Amino acid sequence: MAILLLTYDLKAPGRNYEPVFDYIKANYTWCKGAESVWLLETTATTTKVRDDVKALVDDNDIVFVVQITRNWASLNYYCGDWLNKPERKW
Repeated sequence: MAILLLTYDLKAPGRNYEPVFDYIKANYTWCKGAESVWLLETTATTTKVRDDVKALVDDNDIVFVVQITRNWASLNYYCGDWLNKPERKW
């Protein structure tokens, strides 16, 4: 399993994030560590996640997906404990 970081910026005022939230919660083991930042434990590729989210947002919205490794650092980050779980498979 890989850990992917997904972040997005929905440009339209008052845009509804619920379809994105519902997609993530239904398809991945996840941790939401900041406003529009999710960590996903998955076998899916970055391209697959991007394309799936792209189908839920507007054409001018920003979507960024990257695979992270064990080499990370944080300060007061809620998902730090989630990332450090002993059973985590990198």
